Amino acid sequence: MKRFLMWSALGLAGGGAAHAQSSVTMFGVMDLGIQYTKGAGNGSVKALSNGGLSTSRIGFRGTEDLGGGLRASFWLEGSLNPDTGTGRPSNSNNQTSGAGTAGPITFDRMSFVSISSDTLGELRLEHDFIPTHYNSIYFDPFNANGVARAGNLTFAGAGTGPLPTAITGSNTVSYWLPPKLGGLYGMAMVGTGENDSTAANRDDGNFAGARLGFASGAFDIAAAVTRSHFNSTATIGNYTHANIGGSWDAGFAKFFALYNRVRVKIVAGTVRKNTAEIGVHIPAFEVGRIRISYAYLDDRSDDSVRNADGTPRNRDDARQFGIGYVHNLSKRTALYGTYARLMNGGQARYVVSGGLAPAAGQRSTGWEFGVRHLF
Repeated sequence: MKRFLMWSALGLAGGGAAHAQSSVTMFGVMDLGIQYTKGAGNGSVKALSNGGLSTSRIGFRGTEDLGGGLRASFWLEGSLNPDTGTGRPSNSNNQTSGAGTAGPITFDRMSFVSISSDTLGELRLEHDFIPTHYNSIYFDPFNANGVARAGNLTFAGAGTGPLPTAITGSNTVSYWLPPKLGGLYGMAMVGTGENDSTAANRDDGNFAGARLGFASGAFDIAAAVTRSHFNSTATIGNYTHANIGGSWDAGFAKFFALYNRVRVKIVAGTVRKNTAEIGVHIPAFEVGRIRISYAYLDDRSDDSVRNADGTPRNRDDARQFGIGYVHNLSKRTALYGTYARLMNGGQARYVVSGGLAPAAGQRSTGWEFGVRHLF
């Protein structure tokens, strides 16, 4: 990482006034791989993939000591598509109307300014990951990345893909508990869709959520919930996502567990999906680790929620098995390989990340080999 002393950058100097120095850190990840995915009944794709181990990104962060234990900070972090040289899209209003397209770099992961102290905690004005997604990152053995990520199932909303507030939220305010609370940690967040108060959808994109956890030694456990408002349509509606996850580092292996409950009230009825995942990291060859996970999605939607062929959606269950290996060449560079097999039931068409959707009720499989470099 490179650090820069700055006076004039970010408007900190000018007009002859004296200003305290601040430091800025530039950081990032480059992760590219070769990927093959197959959707049974719908063909296969050979591709150059990215983010199989860690999301490719570039970021800038900085902090200033304000005295009296207070600090001012900022953070800008954007995802990259290094295989195409583009950035990934962000969503401006937590609604389908605010979805962007891949192109110039956007700070779609995190962008915030904050005031914090070790005793009072941190207040952020921001775009950031929602509370439930932090559990998806920390308690999925594949860190919510690659063909075997738990998100292939847990990100599913009314259909097989995520709703606008499933991963990140825009126009948010959050509060983070201070450190050194004996292992207790947590945060609360509210966000707005910023709609006209006279509009019929004036509350769409508004959401609130919280996460509370406890970490001590080898144990870490956290629960989170996020509720978003959307006027009901055939594909979206009031959306509640709750999850609980944990990890235990036993030395010879690190174990993970994650349980998710999703509720979406669409016009036809309530979509209900429960997803459970277990997994493990096993140290290997001194500088590597084997990663294994198994996930199961249980669809418990109302009988009134039907597939295109008239069958009830609550038969559309799915299972996923993933296995991979990470080999660290250094502290910054790693080679990895991952295989995932996703089995759909009923008319389900869940798909491994980056793959073609299979025919209804058919398998989706994929493998990838890549290299990740941190800077």
